Amino acid sequence: MNYGTFVRKRVLDIYVPFAVWTIIHMAVNRGLHPGSLDGWADLGLNLLTGKASSHLWYIIMLFQFYLLYPLFRSALLGVSRRFTLKMNVILLLVAGGLYVLVTAHITDIGSWMGQLHIPVWSDLFTTYADRNAFFYSFYFMLGAAAGMNQRVWKTWIRKARPFYWPLFFFLFGALLMKGIGEILTAQGAGITFYSLSLLRPWMAVFLICSIFVTYDVSVWICRHGGPVVNRLLSSLGLYSFGAYLMHLLTLRISYLADEAWFVAAPSWARILFSWGIGTMLAYAGARLISLLPFGKWLAGVPGGRSRRKRMTVKTAGTPADM
Repeated sequence: MNYGTFVRKRVLDIYVPFAVWTIIHMAVNRGLHPGSLDGWADLGLNLLTGKASSHLWYIIMLFQFYLLYPLFRSALLGVSRRFTLKMNVILLLVAGGLYVLVTAHITDIGSWMGQLHIPVWSDLFTTYADRNAFFYSFYFMLGAAAGMNQRVWKTWIRKARPFYWPLFFFLFGALLMKGIGEILTAQGAGITFYSLSLLRPWMAVFLICSIFVTYDVSVWICRHGGPVVNRLLSSLGLYSFGAYLMHLLTLRISYLADEAWFVAAPSWARILFSWGIGTMLAYAGARLISLLPFGKWLAGVPGGRSRRKRMTVKTAGTPADM
């Protein structure tokens, strides 16, 4: 693997669209100030932290994995080769348990790191803890384990299915009720959903279960969904990055329709309506932008013939058996 080529591709395909949408979100949310040094410093900080909009944290977190990928790859390959398959499975389970334990002490870790006053590092574990790749590293390990040992992965998935499916539904219901509770009890200050943070123990367990469940569903769709469903999902996947980058802006548009037609509707109905309209507008926007000559820099999808060729290859390459 050529590290320079690897990073360059991720910069062009992911970071450049992120940077463009950072500027757009800043312009819409609080305005740009290119006439002052403070304005340029604010832009630079947002390009490094993803603070321009509440959803851009994910790109910053993900990009840390891209930059550190060779290090993670070497470490995981070294461990997997050093120990037996059985020991690797045990180590993965232990890592999962430790990860859940870590999410229960995020505040304590942040307090300790903050007292050290180490430039950048202390900020990573305090102000920017929610986008610190370290706190999501187990998901990287889980993906690596699946990729390096597909046969074993499938065997364990099959054995564990009676456990993670019920746990998934139980946690989904519990977290859903918690979210609904926040909506019903919110007064004046607004809805934050802090109790549903990704860096909480039960949410971590839910996310791990959801990976297994999503894998099962994906395999079922690939085998039984048919060409129409697979083409639709391939299209959604192709434009999902661009849709993600713009979806908070399309949600704002959905609020206009919500306020015009659904003011008297129950909260859950208004949330579903806004979600549906915002999702459709984001997907449609990503598709339209990708048709432009410079669409790649906004939606991460090459336009014209390149886009059609990519869609054809992805659809034709749909696995018949997993």
